[in-house]
Amino acid sequence: MASQMDVTVCTAELCQRVSITEQELVEIVSHGIVRPQDVQADEWQFDEVLVVQVARAVRLRRDLEIDWGGVALALELLEEVHGLREENAALRRRLARLAE
Repeated sequence: MASQMDVTVCTAELCQRVSITEQELVEIVSHGIVRPQDVQADEWQFDEVLVVQVARAVRLRRDLEIDWGGVALALELLEEVHGLREENAALRRRLARLAE
């Protein structure tokens, strides 16, 4: 049984699934928002996690009307906030255990 990480899509399928052009995908990759499995390959392949990341990036661009550089920065900041929240939750759990 294949895991979700084993499922890949090609450039054309990813573009169709998230309603972008291949040129937009090239811009997304050039800004480091996602990285295909093998950048040097003739046909890029993306796993399902990257499809979700591209869809998120596309929504940010369309909803906030920002360029791809801004999208990359926004995604980086969102990831950092997520990490800080996880760290904060872990520290709160440790404090709760110490207080018992």
